[in-house]
Amino acid sequence: MAVLVLAVLFFGAVHTYAYTVVFLGILIATALVLISSIDRDPGNAKLRIRLLKTGLNPLFLLLCIYLIFQTIPLPENIVRFMSPGAVVVGQKSLPATEALVAASPAYQWFSLASYAYPVQQSMLRWIAYGLFFWGLAQTLNSQKRIELAIFIILVTGCFEALYGMIQSFSGSGHIWWFKKNSYIKVVSGTFINRNHFAGLMGMSLLLMAGFAAALATRGNKRPVTFGGKATFKERFTETLLGRPQLFKRIFIVFSGSVIGMGLVFSASRGGMIAVAAGMLVMGLLFLVRKKHRRKGFVVVLLFVIICVYTLKIGADYPLERFKTFNTAFDVRKRYVQKTLEMFDDYRTAGVGVGNFKYVYPKYQAAADKNFHIEYANNDWIQFMSEAGVVGFGLLLIGMFYYIYLTVKIWSKRNDSFAVCVGMVPLVVMVSMAVHSSCDFNFHIPANLMIFAAILAIGFSALHLRGHHRNKVHYQYQILYLNPKGVLSLLLFAGLVIWAGVWTMRHFVAEAYCNTVRNSTLNRDQNPALKDIKAAIAWDGRNAGYWYKLALGLSKKRDQGLRIQDAKLKEQELRKLQMEIVKTLEKAVRLNPFAVEYHQQLGWEYARMWLEPDFGSKWFPAADISMERTAYFAGEKSSFLHVKLGHYWVMRSKVMAPIFANWKPAWTKAGWHYQKALELESDNKRLRKGMIQKIKSQVRMYYPDEGFVKNALGTMGSAN
Repeated sequence: MAVLVLAVLFFGAVHTYAYTVVFLGILIATALVLISSIDRDPGNAKLRIRLLKTGLNPLFLLLCIYLIFQTIPLPENIVRFMSPGAVVVGQKSLPATEALVAASPAYQWFSLASYAYPVQQSMLRWIAYGLFFWGLAQTLNSQKRIELAIFIILVTGCFEALYGMIQSFSGSGHIWWFKKNSYIKVVSGTFINRNHFAGLMGMSLLLMAGFAAALATRGNKRPVTFGGKATFKERFTETLLGRPQLFKRIFIVFSGSVIGMGLVFSASRGGMIAVAAGMLVMGLLFLVRKKHRRKGFVVVLLFVIICVYTLKIGADYPLERFKTFNTAFDVRKRYVQKTLEMFDDYRTAGVGVGNFKYVYPKYQAAADKNFHIEYANNDWIQFMSEAGVVGFGLLLIGMFYYIYLTVKIWSKRNDSFAVCVGMVPLVVMVSMAVHSSCDFNFHIPANLMIFAAILAIGFSALHLRGHHRNKVHYQYQILYLNPKGVLSLLLFAGLVIWAGVWTMRHFVAEAYCNTVRNSTLNRDQNPALKDIKAAIAWDGRNAGYWYKLALGLSKKRDQGLRIQDAKLKEQELRKLQMEIVKTLEKAVRLNPFAVEYHQQLGWEYARMWLEPDFGSKWFPAADISMERTAYFAGEKSSFLHVKLGHYWVMRSKVMAPIFANWKPAWTKAGWHYQKALELESDNKRLRKGMIQKIKSQVRMYYPDEGFVKNALGTMGSAN
């Protein structure tokens, strides 16, 4: 519960330092749970370990196996059968110099995820989330602990709402030390994005409603008696302490009002609609159970209180946002359509879980040019494109299996606490399913952990037994510590250790060289070469480190050439240039989707003029790299197409017009220039500047004005 609260308070744990602390805390807690699960069988005195069985265990294991399957190298024929697009991308990841060799090997080995690093990072997160649910469910073994977990979540939600409203209404606009540059008018708590804050508020509100319904059961009240005349203080104290249910109900009304106002003032349309859907499902579930139909009135009462306070403060801005609902829907619809195009190319096995932001630029719409889009704003469609039909099918099967088991147990329970709190996971699942269709809440560690915590709370509540609800009756997988059991335990422990080691290595690497976006800390984006190399030593799977190393080496080379450093002799220059090329080839091999890697590598190939085989090997390799750049470029950046046009103008000059292959290079230059100008057709000022740059580039290589005039006319792009 401590790491859960920390995840929420530190910007939703979206930054490296936050999610590292959170994930390591989960792994340490899991190790403690494993140790505490070892005991002796009362019947035969043998050592054993008891592993909790839950409806989510199959889903956890299946997706772990599938993520591993996406990253392991497979023969080309198998990959081609499952994902032809992965073979194409895999071939474009090989050094361009190898593509010039006529006699290629019979087959290559590729992975289904052409960039394995994001998939491995996704697996670390999936392990942390799964172990968080499993460990928390195992420790919530009494009603007292369940209620404590509920109170912690609701208190955290109240703090988030109050803190966000203070910052918003006071005009401060801060999240701790960080000055917000967006969503200043709306409440976002300690989250940078208001929609993710709304996701937290929605889940907390539904949890509160279920808990309130559990407390609404009528029962015998303990009479308040006093010996003699009592003071007001004595009566007040006796009322609170003598009636704990009354205190809980007062807290519920307070927390529900505050959290509800926080949701409204987040101005998140998707969040409000999702909570409404969740409340509808909760009402229907109450109607199914005859003894609990009156509890719907508790939910209605809480909504009335929220609306009264909200209208009193003023909800003009939140309600105003619904007027722009269609505009926002059109943008998200465009994201979804382009993501589905990506899915069509990787239908069976997907592009790799976590690879969306690297692959999407190839499909990005011209209307979104110059934007860096990391999420599809639809978790369902994004996961389907990343995991393919196979992975998405595993997700649905695992979810429906969990829902089936939960409904089966819930329908048999009559205890009020079990019925009301036990239904909350189902309600929250519906709400988050709706919200995730227009946002990316499940990519925020804090929200996914809150979601997992609510699932654990509901699971434990459904298994409460006994008159005082002081114990749970779980089913366990019993493993005796014989050779077979020890092997299973070692596999489980190995998974925890592996996740912990690589979580720590990732953190240290990011401390040396930052590649994860971090808006709350002023990190150096251009660290020293020694720091980049240290990052690679800790985690060499990240292509971003290799690319930054290549840029650092290029800067060192250029500085040496500018000052005409006598120490930078021809031999050393050739060695440094080769190191730059090899570093960029490594970056491309790791992440073949990155357009800038291919383009930079193409220019570095073109600088290998000191090599004796420059004309037969390196210059043609530069052409291949630029063609690969065009393949992945899409319509994201007009400036990228201008740079590609510049390259092919240069290349056409080197070939010279007298050769037959001059015209293809010139045609490519014209195509890229035309594409750049089309992308900026609505920006006359920028378009005019581009035309001047195009003319300057052409004149630099073709100073003959008559030729330039005729050539530009044949291009059809710069006139």
